[in-house]
Amino acid sequence: MTAGGDGRDGREPLRIHAAFAGCKVSQADSEAVLVVLAAHGCRPVRDPAQADVQVVLTCGVTGEAERSSRQLARRLAVHGRPVVVAGCAAALRPEQFTEPGLALVTGAAGRAADAREIADCVLAAAGVATRDAPASDTAALLDEARERTRFTLKVQDGCAGRCSYCAVRLARGAPWSIAAEAAVAQARAAVAAGCGEIVLSGIDVGAYRDPASGADLAALVGRLTALPGLARLRLSSIEPRHLTAALLAALAHPLVARHLHVPLQSADDAVLAAMGRPYTWRQYRAALAVARKALPGLAVSTDLIVGFPGEDDAAFERSLAAVAPPDGLFARVHVFTFSARAGTPAAALAPLPAAAVKARAGLARGAAAAARSAAAAAVLGATAAVLLEEYRDRAWRGYSSTYVRYYLEGEGARGGMVEAVGDELYRDGVKGRIVSGRRTE
Repeated sequence: MTAGGDGRDGREPLRIHAAFAGCKVSQADSEAVLVVLAAHGCRPVRDPAQADVQVVLTCGVTGEAERSSRQLARRLAVHGRPVVVAGCAAALRPEQFTEPGLALVTGAAGRAADAREIADCVLAAAGVATRDAPASDTAALLDEARERTRFTLKVQDGCAGRCSYCAVRLARGAPWSIAAEAAVAQARAAVAAGCGEIVLSGIDVGAYRDPASGADLAALVGRLTALPGLARLRLSSIEPRHLTAALLAALAHPLVARHLHVPLQSADDAVLAAMGRPYTWRQYRAALAVARKALPGLAVSTDLIVGFPGEDDAAFERSLAAVAPPDGLFARVHVFTFSARAGTPAAALAPLPAAAVKARAGLARGAAAAARSAAAAAVLGATAAVLLEEYRDRAWRGYSSTYVRYYLEGEGARGGMVEAVGDELYRDGVKGRIVSGRRTE
């Protein structure tokens, strides 16, 4: 590989730092870019100061997410190396990223660029004159994934939904899925590289269909759980309408995490209808009840939008009751304040008073913190399987099957699955000890 403009020896690998803002899809996109670049002989680095080119995958789900994306790009730009900016916020409002040092890349018709389009921009920003013959993506993924304990595998993109507040579907376009064979090959390579957990992600992952056979997400889960060496499979998010009997049967496999993220957004039927969500609060609760019966011990997390136009006090109280302990349905709740997104129907609606939205958000976040603490307290004294992800401050850190974060004392190995016991509440999870290296799932 030959690079110009920075005085580096052209025989050295190009060093790439990738960062992301927002959801698991942004994370998966950043990893996919590194895979494509690894096939061209590039090497990922964790320290942005050591990179030749930096990549930022942005998020446009809310105005706050866009601000975080801009701040991230600016922080990386201070290193004096090119910063390639892509993702949803870049596609939705490219004018945000026109500062010196930033190289913007979007796909056709203003959609979010794919991994290969982003990789081409990275190579161009580095002044690459010639490229090594690329290896297979699977081989590149094997090399890129060796430093990871969890690999986010994006198997689907795009959305055919009609949520009135959502601009992500505008940036992502029509739904599409990767081939099942490609998904299995990527997962196999990640497991071979030492990743203990595979996280299936997508903008609307429940809509997954193999382009060749039409096989659905349940069939893909079945193939992935059969992979030798896989320690755990997890879904990043799933809509309630996709919790079918076939999918729940596939998720009952012992290697699948007993945790689902099922977006709610509101527990008030009038607000749900205005949002364009395709269910009522009663239907949502029924879907969770079926899932919990099929998957004993299931923990559920969710998203809640506060301050949607038309949400009155009674509507907010319904949502608050749905998430607040002891009667709330959720172990974790991600609270968002409504953010008007250009090009969406909800952007034309009259906003609620800012003070009222702020007050409601504070109450909702307090309930979310209480729900998380209650979920953590429920595991104290019990044995859980925990995937060890990093050792820091004299403790191993990792997550259980039900997505409780553990801080553990004892002997372990990065990427290993251990039995652990939580002894006390600590930070955002529990503090405890490793009792055995034997996997329990």
